[in-house]
Amino acid sequence: MPSAAGGEPERILVLAPTQGDAELCDRLKTEADLPLVVCASTAELCQALAGPASVLVIADEALQAMAGDCVREALAGQDNCPAMPVIVLVRPQSLANARLLGDYEGYGHITLLERPVKMANFIGTVRMALSERRHQCRIRDLLAEREERLRQRDEFLATLGHELRNPLAAIMTCAEVLDLVGPGAEQAVRCHQVIRNQAAQVKRLLDDILDVSRITRRKLQLQPGLITLDQVLADAIDQVQGRIAEQSQSLVLERAKFPVPVRADAMRLRQVFANILSNASRYSPPGGRIWVQFGTAGGLAEVRIRDEGAGMTSETLARLFDPFFQGQDAGRGTPRGLGIGLTLARTLVEMHAGIIRATSPGLGRGSEIIVTLPAEPPTAMGAVSEEPATRAAAGSRSKHRVLLIEDNEDFSHGLKQLLESRGHKVHLAHNGSLGIRAAAQHRPDVVLLDRGLPDIDGYEVAMRLRRLSGLSAARLIMVTGQACDEERRRRDQRAGIHRYLVKPISLSELEAAIAEP
Repeated sequence: MPSAAGGEPERILVLAPTQGDAELCDRLKTEADLPLVVCASTAELCQALAGPASVLVIADEALQAMAGDCVREALAGQDNCPAMPVIVLVRPQSLANARLLGDYEGYGHITLLERPVKMANFIGTVRMALSERRHQCRIRDLLAEREERLRQRDEFLATLGHELRNPLAAIMTCAEVLDLVGPGAEQAVRCHQVIRNQAAQVKRLLDDILDVSRITRRKLQLQPGLITLDQVLADAIDQVQGRIAEQSQSLVLERAKFPVPVRADAMRLRQVFANILSNASRYSPPGGRIWVQFGTAGGLAEVRIRDEGAGMTSETLARLFDPFFQGQDAGRGTPRGLGIGLTLARTLVEMHAGIIRATSPGLGRGSEIIVTLPAEPPTAMGAVSEEPATRAAAGSRSKHRVLLIEDNEDFSHGLKQLLESRGHKVHLAHNGSLGIRAAAQHRPDVVLLDRGLPDIDGYEVAMRLRRLSGLSAARLIMVTGQACDEERRRRDQRAGIHRYLVKPISLSELEAAIAEP
């Protein structure tokens, strides 16, 4: 049976108490192939109206009798798709009176069809009513979807506020503790670690949100190279180690016998495994264990991340990777997280031609996420890309003249101190005009340039810097708080910008960008 929007079966109910009506309905079924349900009596019609109905065809005399009460009651109770079309078959002599008397006001959307009915008119009217009903249901479904999206948005924003407040509260508390204790005190060492861990957590949240936006707009692109799963997993574990330590949890890494090369975007795979590990820690009790295993079989690389935490029902497993879906804590029944980490992980894995799946024996019995990726042959090991951290370490031995053009004074002064601690000579400018003047005076070989400067756009500053004598070989690094789409990247590259860093940035990222040839 055909279905209307929302999966409801389409049914055209017809009350055909007379022989002529029944014959007409038989012809209608045969010639038009419409989903007719013919009712031989008022009682049968009332029973049929208790279920889904798309269109009602009824004779005027039946509507004016006992069937009228039943039809009005059924129409009043149809909240899902109001105004179900009702086609009333009327005699010629009563048609004019009906129009004047308004006898059909209580029936919603009425179409009067004069008897004897011509088959072509009858089929056309019924089909038009059925099409209108489908349109009503589509509008209903769109409105319901909009309501659900709004609910998800409000829930997401509320959860985001909660997820940001927790690390910010820890950072602010530690800042106050640092005001009270000496720099070498045990509390100070602990606070520095807390600030680092919580700031990294905020960065991961922001990165995930930006990436979901890129995926929605089809702007996310991979930059694949030959890498090893060993290094990617080690880096992902480093990213979440602070959270795991805070919960007194332990992580067991079971390495493969040999390095596992894959062709992938190292940064995106780190993001995948960091999200899975963060999720495992979030849903595991304090003191719990997390296992990471990886290896190869049949030309495929497989990573298994298992925990002994809250576990999942079959319903949760079915929706685990849906956008904004949040699992429930088996102990407290409260959702945790933003509901985008595993959605993002699934998309990134699939972009790598891989598969991600989840299993769980049930609530309270832990769960396992399995990621399968195409593996490269062991002979590819000689071409594995050097990791950015390695390049940064090698490049950090070279000291540079750095010009930092950044209007945020707290950020710029902190970044200046970090770079100077690595031996670089740093000059600072807080807007584009001052930056161009400083560049002409100091001749930097590296320029860190904010995109959103207060006086001149960073793109314009880059073009002016390129026109200065002696700066044609300078390395321009754009530092921005906004994600850059590919079209904007290409435009900025024409201005001579070599690299993009999205705030917040770490010193290792910055050193890697400066060290790149």
